[in-house]
Amino acid sequence: MFPKLIPLLLAVIILAGCTAKEKPITLSEAEKNLIAFCQKEGDLTIFTRTVQKTLWIYIPLHEPLFTVKPTKDNDQEKRKTPLGLLYLGGEFDEHKKFSLNYDIVPDIIPPDPVTYGSAYNELYTKKRQLLYQGFQETLFNIPPEGTPDFIVIIVADVKTGVGTRSTMYLNDIKQYMSEALPGDEYYLREWNEVFGDEKLIGDAAGKNIHYSNIEWPDFLLEQIKTRIRFKFTQSDFPPESEAEKTIATIAANTLRFYPFTDHNGIYLYNIRAKRDVFFSKEELKIFEEKSRWEGKGKLTTIRFDASQLQPIVEESTR
Repeated sequence: MFPKLIPLLLAVIILAGCTAKEKPITLSEAEKNLIAFCQKEGDLTIFTRTVQKTLWIYIPLHEPLFTVKPTKDNDQEKRKTPLGLLYLGGEFDEHKKFSLNYDIVPDIIPPDPVTYGSAYNELYTKKRQLLYQGFQETLFNIPPEGTPDFIVIIVADVKTGVGTRSTMYLNDIKQYMSEALPGDEYYLREWNEVFGDEKLIGDAAGKNIHYSNIEWPDFLLEQIKTRIRFKFTQSDFPPESEAEKTIATIAANTLRFYPFTDHNGIYLYNIRAKRDVFFSKEELKIFEEKSRWEGKGKLTTIRFDASQLQPIVEESTR
């Protein structure tokens, strides 16, 4: 009979171990743990600040963010684009519409390719990877009611005043790190910016950053714009016609993944053609398309109640 007890004892030991490690913590505790993790694991100094439902992370660097290197031969291929996107602007207006205006020209031939380009410095990439590991060790242990909606990461070259700002939805990060979300899809969900500010020069603690709460309309609008730019300028399958339908499809398949529903639809204005069209929230559903990576399964997060030694299972659709 004794051998039969071994699996049960192992299960109790594992459960007890998980209880100690996965004990839910507050956001304030998670921030402290994240700072300590980055310092210990990678000698990385970060500064954090929470504004309502947004966690800001500031990383000062004394090295350049970018490096210049030659491009690959296949990157220099000159390709004719069926529809060229020359301009894209937008706002979430007073009528609760995502309003986009754009200039699209048919049959665009890109300029002559260059033989060099810029890429993120290897050190920058390693620090970002370390930060994501820190999220998994700290932020993922916060109960849902205490988690921030958004995380903003600012990495600044304090010698030149050049910085990058990345805004992301925390649940997207969780799904990406659990492999429920493929990398190419997650990439399009980040709101990334490169900017310059003289106030960053010498700012070793992020004192000159304007910290604010990220609002859902702003995040979703920027993600829609990111996806539009990618589709028209980088995709291997750029649209050949029906620009309005392409943009409406992008909007519909962005909005459906998020809990924000307080909008009335999307308004599109083609500057060159002087043509506008409005799709209501209900009409946008016509354009929804299921991606190949989407499955019918659910992302399951298991936390442990330290007082009762019982797992708490939380499920969310992918």
